[in-house]
Amino acid sequence: MSGLKPVELTGRFGFGTMSMTWKPVPPPTEQSLESLRFITSHEEFGTHLLNGGEFYGPNSANLKLLKQFVDSNPQEINEKLIISIKGASNLTTLAPDGSKDSITRSIENIISHFPAEKSKRPKLIFEISRVDPNVPYVETLGYIADYVKTGKIDGISLSEVGIESIKKAVNSGYPISCIEVELSLLTLDILNNGILAEAAEHQIPIIAYSPLCRGLLTDQAAESPDFLKEIPEKDMRHYFEKFYPENFAQNIKVVKLLYKFAHEVKKTSLESLALSWILKISGAKEYRGIKNLPKILPIPSGSTTAKIESNFGNIVELSEEDLAAINKILDENPIVGGRYNKRAEAHLNG
Repeated sequence: MSGLKPVELTGRFGFGTMSMTWKPVPPPTEQSLESLRFITSHEEFGTHLLNGGEFYGPNSANLKLLKQFVDSNPQEINEKLIISIKGASNLTTLAPDGSKDSITRSIENIISHFPAEKSKRPKLIFEISRVDPNVPYVETLGYIADYVKTGKIDGISLSEVGIESIKKAVNSGYPISCIEVELSLLTLDILNNGILAEAAEHQIPIIAYSPLCRGLLTDQAAESPDFLKEIPEKDMRHYFEKFYPENFAQNIKVVKLLYKFAHEVKKTSLESLALSWILKISGAKEYRGIKNLPKILPIPSGSTTAKIESNFGNIVELSEEDLAAINKILDENPIVGGRYNKRAEAHLNG
């Protein structure tokens, strides 16, 4: 679209907000607000990119939290902020709905939570959460682009897309700001299925969600003999294959090997090693056969300011030798189980 440009993503990190509103027992609102203020204002590792979802909790709970945060901010904070929000899912089944009515309903709901005047709100990026197989993808992108054209939102992100959908988006001419997909030391799918290579070809930034693999890439997981039992009963991780008991028994071995490397070789936490690895391959000239990797921004979360500081504050520089050692661990100890489960994965890589 003539004259429209992608939203430029600055900094090395983003910050995910799903766990603040979409879990069996969400943290107190004031605690979440304190965490958001901390991560967006910290001089060393502060981020300007927040990631949310219309369906992250009941009754637009995530949008209400983000609205409260934005409303409490001074203007100089909001004008630097970028908020990327997933939507256009059936709020009962969570199936994607790329129809015009669905996109309109979702975007109108999202923008109603933020100041109408563009100069007083953060930049807003919208992404349909998955590809709707019942609506041509370019048509769905066109409905979103209409809102970019009017200035009601600022950018378009792709989410959980396959190679063909990326090509369609690029060929459409619509301004694509980023692609949100899962990536971590334990989830290397996009390195092996061509998605990262396709993003690299067009230099579209990657938003890497679950960079700590839903808590598996943490010191707590490596150190606790009862980590799996400690996951709350209604936690969604119980439905994900990596956490099935028979798979977890193998996967935790890999976690412990990475933990040992983090602590003994790099003198840092497993969390920080996992984030440092993503930062190392971001923009790399080559990694695992992929040339000229695009910018990759991990979006970890953090329930408290102490946890955020622990995750973000101990980043280490990784050498090529470190990467080789990490690759050896991963190659010799394959992860067992998919990213979600068979039913949920039907909507991935659309």
